[in-house]
Amino acid sequence: MSDGDFKGEILLNTIKADSANGTGNATDALRRKYPGLSESECEEIAGTIKVAMTMEPTDKVSLVVTAPPSFRIDAKPTMTVVQSMIESAKRNILITGYSLSSYFSELTDTIIDKSQRGVFVKFFINNIEQQPDADKLLRYKGRFLKLYDYSNEDDKMAALHAKTISVDMKQTLITSANLSYHGQEGNIELGTLVDSIRIAKQVDDIFTHLIFKKIVKEI
Repeated sequence: MSDGDFKGEILLNTIKADSANGTGNATDALRRKYPGLSESECEEIAGTIKVAMTMEPTDKVSLVVTAPPSFRIDAKPTMTVVQSMIESAKRNILITGYSLSSYFSELTDTIIDKSQRGVFVKFFINNIEQQPDADKLLRYKGRFLKLYDYSNEDDKMAALHAKTISVDMKQTLITSANLSYHGQEGNIELGTLVDSIRIAKQVDDIFTHLIFKKIVKEI
């Protein structure tokens, strides 16, 4: 077993123990390992992994990582996974953008092209008025490209902070990484890629409920 595999097994066992005992040791372990991450980010990562560990036996879960080039780990790079998911989508794409930057412009073009070929896209964006790089998406929104905005006038600190991509109702990425250079290549980010029809449906149901309740608004 490599050193990376051993440390990964320790983290997974710590998360299992936290789930059983109601403790938060995994969050502390992540902060020690990656001091650049905030406490809330570590909690989010630990929570994501904990959910992934409760999957059905038929579900497949993979670790997805953004890390410095010198960092070696047996995991899929975030940008590679994001590109592959969007480019391979054949029926539908659900995607959220807390921070959307020009670095993502090529994949924005791919998403637009997919929608024009009949792939149904639901793109949820945090405070779209403050996302200048969403302009191209706004120009092409239509029957197959639906844009939804989350803006909370009562609580300016509230945000659509989820970073999720789900394609064809069968594969879902849940990650701490934004759709930006640092999220995809520069930062230290962790996530899980889940091959599961059940989880994809649950994610879609959550965002459908947000639409129905008008918590997010179609642009």
